[in-house]
Amino acid sequence: MRFKCAQLLVAVGFSLGFAQDINAHQRSESFSRWEYSDGTLSVRYTISSREVSRLQRRHGGETLPTLLVAYLADQVSLQDTTDGEGPACELDRPFRALKSRPGLLQAEAGWRCLEIPRAVVINAFFDLAAEHSHFASFSSSDGFSQGLLTTLDRRWVLSETLTNRGTRGVSRSPFRDYLVYGVRHIGSGPDHLVFLIALLLVCRRGRDIIWAVTGFTLGHSVSLGLAVSGAVQPVIPAVEAAIGLSIVLVVVERAACNMRNTLPLALVCSAVLLLMIPLLPTTGSPARPALLAGSALFTGCYLLLARDLGGYGSFRLVISSLFGLVHGLGFASAFLESGAGSAGMLIPLAGFNIGVELGQLALVSALLGLGLVMKRFPRFSLPATELTAAVIGGLGVFWFIERLY
Repeated sequence: MRFKCAQLLVAVGFSLGFAQDINAHQRSESFSRWEYSDGTLSVRYTISSREVSRLQRRHGGETLPTLLVAYLADQVSLQDTTDGEGPACELDRPFRALKSRPGLLQAEAGWRCLEIPRAVVINAFFDLAAEHSHFASFSSSDGFSQGLLTTLDRRWVLSETLTNRGTRGVSRSPFRDYLVYGVRHIGSGPDHLVFLIALLLVCRRGRDIIWAVTGFTLGHSVSLGLAVSGAVQPVIPAVEAAIGLSIVLVVVERAACNMRNTLPLALVCSAVLLLMIPLLPTTGSPARPALLAGSALFTGCYLLLARDLGGYGSFRLVISSLFGLVHGLGFASAFLESGAGSAGMLIPLAGFNIGVELGQLALVSALLGLGLVMKRFPRFSLPATELTAAVIGGLGVFWFIERLY
């Protein structure tokens, strides 16, 4: 018993120690919406505040909006010819910061153009994060187009139907782009990956895994659709904090399953969340007290039911669906910023959702395969499982507190 307690403390301390480094390498993505009308080309660039903080670590104490505006001026350009020589347009309105939602930063700029430029080049943040992805959308009286830019492909050639040129352009498929984006989104987001691992650790039978994965899929599909349709508007910091809390709760549920009476654990966890409410105004957190109050109520009820979740598939389905709703709002915030809602929403949404499912199924399959291998080494698998659960719990606690405050 002493060995297990020491192992648990070491694991939690270790996970909290390197959590900051993992947080610095979360999913890195940005978005731009381009519009051309009456000889004016304008762009609105959107990125999370956390990503822009990379600039602050490199350049010092300037404010994040100031750093972003100065950085974009050198990283975004237009091209008029296929060989990349010469500007297509004349800059009319340099980049300036815009008011945006909590957790995001936005900037806009404008050019005077005789015609639509052939290509857009965006180098921003690829030098700071090799895994960075950028989604661009373009609209004009001639149509709508979308493109995915990566570190290996930072030049977006607009389609022939938009440029009205005789030379063949590069046409990109919104479904394919968003399918790839969905896979990359879940594959490069450690919080979603860690949650899926935690969900598998708490499942004791094969049918529990089916219920859990099915519920999670249903939940995030519903909330993604609701957010994209405009029925709900996710607040990014609150959603990200709730995702961190969901990881912690699944790990705590695993411990609660071995308890005869989960009431004391449920009361303690709920009380801790309620005691965090007075800290919100002192830290400038954008989250509201209702988030913690509701989380405390849900946590108490969830842990009281923890012992029954493994025996009733319907319970596991419902709980996993609720967690899926939260994670789906996290998916939706990225999807909405990509500009897909501007036009032709159905095809990009289908591609993105299918991509998320493919990434999720690939991860689950790999983890199940690893689990089967580890079962052949029981003396190793049990300590490794406990260590993994402890590390996951530490990461969840860190993400919840860091994102909340």
